[in-house]
Amino acid sequence: MLTETSTKEEILTAIGEAVSDMGGLMKLLDESQVNTVPYEGSWTAGQLLSHVTKSINGLAGAMLKEARPAERNPGEKIAGLKETFLNFTNKFNAPDFIIPDAGPFQKQQTIDALDHAFKTLKVNADKADLNELVTGMPFGDVTKLELLHFVLYHTQRHLHQMKKITDSLLSK
Repeated sequence: MLTETSTKEEILTAIGEAVSDMGGLMKLLDESQVNTVPYEGSWTAGQLLSHVTKSINGLAGAMLKEARPAERNPGEKIAGLKETFLNFTNKFNAPDFIIPDAGPFQKQQTIDALDHAFKTLKVNADKADLNELVTGMPFGDVTKLELLHFVLYHTQRHLHQMKKITDSLLSK
């Protein structure tokens, strides 16, 4: 289990595993299933990966934002982020800037875009001081350490959703 004292490498490894698992689930689908709504109220698999890609790209950029040293415990919000995003009874509406378009999406391009977003996050996180506080984020002022945990929990949340989507599509 990752904590506020986990190393940057441990957090990035966990994010990488979740990204890889999402891509693996996408590979199970055929091209038409990638753009099929699996059940009412759901995004397509292509839209889901696009959403996660947009989110990771945005936060990869935040890793390079000018920031100041946090005057608080840099991991203070980690437990709350985990509780919020890994409680699957919670429902959220994505902010406009990470809502995916309607598609259609091509399977391999979508997987490649997600992989590229993660690689960019990893490069940018390696340059970042995780104890710095980034201001003006959609969910308030957070440290770069908390941002990495957000990426992890957000990606794990959508991995859970991708499993449901894949199970639904493959059982039809």
